[in-house]
Amino acid sequence: MSEPRPLLILGTRTFAVEVADLASDIPGVTVAGFVENMDRSRAGTALEGLPVHWIDDVAAMAASHVAVCALSTTHRRQFVEQAAAIGLRFTTLVHPTARVSRTAHVEEGAIVNAGALIAAHARIGRHAIVNRGALVGHHTSVGEYVTLGPGANIGGCCTLGDQTYVGIGAIVLDQLTVGRHSIVGAGAVVTRHVDDRVQVLGLPAKVVKEGIEGR
Repeated sequence: MSEPRPLLILGTRTFAVEVADLASDIPGVTVAGFVENMDRSRAGTALEGLPVHWIDDVAAMAASHVAVCALSTTHRRQFVEQAAAIGLRFTTLVHPTARVSRTAHVEEGAIVNAGALIAAHARIGRHAIVNRGALVGHHTSVGEYVTLGPGANIGGCCTLGDQTYVGIGAIVLDQLTVGRHSIVGAGAVVTRHVDDRVQVLGLPAKVVKEGIEGR
């Protein structure tokens, strides 16, 4: 984080707790609370001993806090844009055990979890999530709001379109493109380009559903 400001985590479900734990390992980061935008009854309660705020009530905190979005769904854009509209600014979280190449670029709002590896000249887009132990190859571009599941392995010179979801342990071979809003199922092995808005499963990965909008 460029400035040590208190951190608000957008989300109140189990992945938000995971992100709070990740953030607690990063020097200079202090988790100040969680933010809810769906179930107002959760506001005013506590999660992991920290306050849960309603989204409209954090406008007054925008000048003094930063945020990340801890929703694993690729549809988290709505929550991010709602928070940005009230003035919240976003930071990037990279766990100390992750290895990010000095030539890689991790953009605003991205989360890089423990044990992840980001290789040379890779790009991790805005508000993307790289989960535990995920691998991103050299010269690979990961789009905005992408979610990479734990242990996912993305080869070199690949392109993952915005709001794509790659499941646990899935593999994308070198020099391939996975289209926008698509899903690569857990354990799948992608051996050829994947179109926009499709779900692929298996070894080799094959299309099982079309016309989807991420996960």
